Amino acid sequence: MNRIFTFKRTLAFAAAIVICMTAFASAGSGVVSTEIAAAESTEMKKNKSEISDTQSKLDELEKKQAELDEKIAQTKDDISAEEENQAAIEEQINTVQETIMTLENSISDLNAEITGLEDSIAQKEIQIAEKKQEIEDGVQDFKSRIRTMYVAGSSSYSDILIGATDFYDMLMKIELVKRVAEHDDNMIDNLIDLKKRYEADEADLNAEKESLEKTKADLQEQEDAHQKQKDKLEELFAQSEAYLEQLAIDQKNFEDNKETILKEEEEFEKLLEDLYIEQAQIEAKEEAERKRLAEEAERKRQEELIKQQQQQQQNNISSSGTSGSSNAGGTTTGSQGSTDNSSYGYVDKSMFTWPVPGFYHISYGVGWRWGAYHKGIDIWSQGIRGANICASAAGTVILVSNTCTHDYGKNYSCGCGGGYGNYCIIDHGNGYWTLYGHSQRITVTQGQHVEKGDVLGQIGSTGHSTGDHLHFEVRLNGVAQNPSNYV
Repeated sequence: MNRIFTFKRTLAFAAAIVICMTAFASAGSGVVSTEIAAAESTEMKKNKSEISDTQSKLDELEKKQAELDEKIAQTKDDISAEEENQAAIEEQINTVQETIMTLENSISDLNAEITGLEDSIAQKEIQIAEKKQEIEDGVQDFKSRIRTMYVAGSSSYSDILIGATDFYDMLMKIELVKRVAEHDDNMIDNLIDLKKRYEADEADLNAEKESLEKTKADLQEQEDAHQKQKDKLEELFAQSEAYLEQLAIDQKNFEDNKETILKEEEEFEKLLEDLYIEQAQIEAKEEAERKRLAEEAERKRQEELIKQQQQQQQNNISSSGTSGSSNAGGTTTGSQGSTDNSSYGYVDKSMFTWPVPGFYHISYGVGWRWGAYHKGIDIWSQGIRGANICASAAGTVILVSNTCTHDYGKNYSCGCGGGYGNYCIIDHGNGYWTLYGHSQRITVTQGQHVEKGDVLGQIGSTGHSTGDHLHFEVRLNGVAQNPSNYV
């Protein structure tokens, strides 16, 4: 009986040692999978960073598109801004094409992200299954250990001391019991640790599944945006083609009316030339008259001075008393007309100020177009119709035309005012004139003196005008200058 009991104990200890070795061997499992997961995590982080950078670029492109959309909408129905409208369309085409390429990169990144998440999820599911099996195996091992201890019976230190054949045998048995106890503790700790890692991996898995669903939703959104951008690009190309067709129509209209337009321009220039000569003669007469009056005033002053000196000498002879005199002088003050430009932050860069306060966009400048030379700048902005036209500098109104009743946009000349419609010209002296064309109506009169900033009329589209705007010219000794050098 004692031999059977001893055999059972020996068998139990041997089984415990085997279980212990198995547990220690399994403790290092998962190291390789952890390294793989770390590598995958680094790659996914890099991909997420690229997705974030791409999204930032898409946000910037979206903002730029919104600005260009607004600009296109503002210039769409105003043919005086047709070139600006086409420039905005062309820039928008480039922006949309860049957006499409960026979206394609984003879609590629999102697909890579989805692939990475799916691979990671599959790997985690395997790891979780392995951990679950490892836990189940550990529980079974622990159950086996408990059964073995039950079969072996109690192995207290008193039993070891009594049953030991010698001191060496006692030490060996004590060490074996100690190691078995440590194995039991390690087995329980390992099971607890496995449970924690299992739960953490399961939480990560659920988080990645949620991330996968979100990324798939983002992908669908990007694919929808990609299709919308392609549709928008086709629309912009259609608009561009429409512009080219409209431009061809405008050019044909100009070519068909070119003879009339050039004749009107020639007649208008002849009118200005005669006016310039007339003004020069008037100014020469006025200068001669001013000189005569100045000489006459100087002659009278000299005569008066001589009389005063003679009177003073007589007074000195007839009186030995004191004499006194008084001198009274006066000053004159003048005020110059003001303009509202300063309230908009505009700063004059010459003697001239901007002629349409609050509206500072030049839709067409000085230069050649279709064989005709545009001598001034066209000032246009959304809502400009009816805005005040102001004198760019003080001067005298020398010509006013208010004969045009065709106040609407048109691709031809109605023949009024030499193409300028309702307009006025101001002489500022020293050879400088300014011209203000296409007004609804000029409200000043010929010969009237105006100060800088005084209202001359309101913005309209009379004459050869494709839309509401002000045609503004600066001339020096009859020669058209570039107004942008003055305002």
